[in-house]
Amino acid sequence: MLAALVALGAGPALAGHAAAAPAKSTVEAYPSGCSGALYQVHTVRKHGSSRLIAIDPATGAVARSAGLDHAVNAMGYDAAQGLFFAVATRRGGHPIGDGGHVVSITPEGETHDLGPVRAAAGRKGTVAVGGAYSGTVVDGRLLLLLDGDLVAVDVRAQSPTFLHVVRRVDLPRLPSFGDWDARPGDGGLYAVSTQGREPSRLVRIDPDSGAVTQTPVPDLSRDGFYGALAFDDAGTHAYATDNNQESALYRIALDGTSVKLAGGSGLLGSDAAWCRGPARPHRRRPPRGPRHLPRRPPCHPPSRRRPHRARCRRRARPPPRRPPHRRPHPRRSPP
Repeated sequence: MLAALVALGAGPALAGHAAAAPAKSTVEAYPSGCSGALYQVHTVRKHGSSRLIAIDPATGAVARSAGLDHAVNAMGYDAAQGLFFAVATRRGGHPIGDGGHVVSITPEGETHDLGPVRAAAGRKGTVAVGGAYSGTVVDGRLLLLLDGDLVAVDVRAQSPTFLHVVRRVDLPRLPSFGDWDARPGDGGLYAVSTQGREPSRLVRIDPDSGAVTQTPVPDLSRDGFYGALAFDDAGTHAYATDNNQESALYRIALDGTSVKLAGGSGLLGSDAAWCRGPARPHRRRPPRGPRHLPRRPPCHPPSRRRPHRARCRRRARPPPRRPPHRRPHPRRSPP
């Protein structure tokens, strides 16, 4: 999320370009082991590349950091593929044409340029997504806030609509914010807004109707700009980073209470995503019934007609139990 909200005035889709060849998928499922971790991309210098930061959500400490080849924004995580997806505007300090590209990022920081976003089915040309600053992945679709609309881009590698716009929703005028994320099990898109004289607020946006509900978060700075936001696996807390206030990281509950976890240096841009593991199917054990022992086959002794029959050893009957031998007591003769 760039600190300035100039992205709201991004140019329209480039519909005048000639129809390009269908995008080829270069995405491969990556064996990710980062489930349950907070990841952010930080951009410090103008025209510089971003860094992928793994953060311990309990303490806010940086677990590891890796430099990227691109300057990225609007990032989300797809658990089915084990990859992050984001919008890239520069590579190696040089601008990317076609209005920005979609890139995939492994948890170790390896980026792959997937190319420009194609228009929806039945339309020609590409769609400029370089102005998107809010992004998250839901069901294999990268949800971007672009020109005031919710734009869904298919990032499923094996889909016939890969890298095509598959949905566009005209949203009402929203309060300014820097990033959004889908809360697990909720269906809503959440962001932190500091617009106006009111306290900072946790904003919920209905992706279908655009309806907005707001919850005050009084402990957050009103002068901040929260460019990175991501929910944990349970959806109970959101983690937001303030680009202005020394990249302070806050943990925010749904009731508006917040705790500052860590701080650092100021950021030009940031974005966040929670690395979630794929849902594991619940395995049910078969019910335990009565134990049935296999019946012994009948014993047939071999004969001339059927010499192949195995010889059966009949168990010898155990001898009958006999009472213990007792010696008769000698009779005593009368005196």
